[in-house]
Amino acid sequence: MTLTHFAIIAVCGYLLGSLSFAIIVSKVTLGKDIRDYGSGNAGLTNAYRTMGAGKTLFVLLGDIAKGAAAVSIGALLAGPVGKLVAGIFVILGHMFPLYFGFRGGKGVLVGAVMLVLFDWRIFLIAFVLFFGAVLLTRWISLGSILGAVSFPITTLLFYRDPVLTAMAFGMAVAVVFMHRANIMRILRGEENKFSFKSKKTIEKTVSDGEENET
Repeated sequence: MTLTHFAIIAVCGYLLGSLSFAIIVSKVTLGKDIRDYGSGNAGLTNAYRTMGAGKTLFVLLGDIAKGAAAVSIGALLAGPVGKLVAGIFVILGHMFPLYFGFRGGKGVLVGAVMLVLFDWRIFLIAFVLFFGAVLLTRWISLGSILGAVSFPITTLLFYRDPVLTAMAFGMAVAVVFMHRANIMRILRGEENKFSFKSKKTIEKTVSDGEENET
């Protein structure tokens, strides 16, 4: 991979990652910023909790699309290494979005998209760990952390490539770092448990505001 290829992949990945669809959907459909509600995180779980399934579907599709686009560019220009470079920068963009004051989500969904396109075996192992942890504890954050931690380990096992493993390790560290507050709540037994029942906090706030104005 040439320096030019690296620069193109990095810039495209970061700019695509900066398209935070949780923020975009909340602002376009409700006129509110999702970061002011729920956990304050511009991610899929908080979108579901505060906006409901319908609007979260648009967040899901948008984040999948941006992750797939970034990784596809990386694969086209530099193969497997390009995929991981794109993955790193799309996750960084998602976490620190240029367009939204550098305060975004935790990068789990876009990371999962990258794993699917990088190696389905690595994704499957991460998903099994994620699903098992969430099934047992109902802590989305714990599942996300375990899935992230598995990434460099499985990359090393399947590829035996120190460069790919180092890049996978860097992505895992970034995801775990973004979950540091969740880790402290887990240790205290205070972490929020996932529920299929959405509270639609933002919609209730909008409705209350409209009623107060009449």
